[in-house]
Amino acid sequence: MVRRREARRASFTHLCTTLLWLFTCFNEMNAVKIVKVVVPEIIQYGVQDAVILDCDYIYGNNTSGLVVKWFFRNKARPVYQWIVSQKPQDMGILRGRVDLTYRASNDPLKMHRALRIVKPNTDISGEYTCVVSTFMEEDSRTKQMIVFVPETNFRLIQNKTDDDTVNVICAADGAFPAPNLTIATPERRLDGVSHELKLVNGRYSAVASVTLLDADLPTPAEFICTLRIPLAKYAVRKESIYYPGPISTTPEMPTAADMQLAAAIGSKGTSTRTVIALVLLPALAQSLLAVK
Repeated sequence: MVRRREARRASFTHLCTTLLWLFTCFNEMNAVKIVKVVVPEIIQYGVQDAVILDCDYIYGNNTSGLVVKWFFRNKARPVYQWIVSQKPQDMGILRGRVDLTYRASNDPLKMHRALRIVKPNTDISGEYTCVVSTFMEEDSRTKQMIVFVPETNFRLIQNKTDDDTVNVICAADGAFPAPNLTIATPERRLDGVSHELKLVNGRYSAVASVTLLDADLPTPAEFICTLRIPLAKYAVRKESIYYPGPISTTPEMPTAADMQLAAAIGSKGTSTRTVIALVLLPALAQSLLAVK
């Protein structure tokens, strides 16, 4: 009896294993699977005329209902769709911005799998999801692309309010995504730095400022401002030398860009007046003293 039971169990186990193997083989014969998604991680605005997002896949014997869809940031609505045997469609934020004649392959079941986006701008930065499906199977992959813009203006300004203090102001505009500004000396990053950030026409303007006592500074003192765009793995820096002491009688007046920055950064409240005071008033006061 024991031997019969063991034989039945072995036979049942073998049958289950065989059925599972057959089921797996059947699924693989009819499966669709993404094998590679190529999405540029970072591209610089204005450097290239177009960017290609590719989604390569393998398919089995049953390709009924084969569809390739691309989604941007979420899966609520596709921004691109290609139903095999039909023309590809661009939708949403990519409407009119995709080269629908582009072919990534000569395989009629793969030829329109990729996106060729013309004149990429910062508004298409984000996550892209490729979804390939049939009536039997579906597979998806997600990758992120950042279109970044370097700063158009980057300044490190020193303005003295009196003989004992100095305002160190680091300002940048025209960047995307949002930049981080830090002010430091060769020895350490400075504490107590205030920050302003504003989005102007799709680009960011930023200001970092700190007021320091002359008594706390060596002669001469070196200031370093570093601008970083972490998402773009981008960083630049500016340096300046400062000599503590009395207010100079030949001050450097702020540029037109500094004046525009002061107007653009702050809101209508306190921050605007603060930035204007930091950038403009010290230099004007010095000019009046020089006239006397």
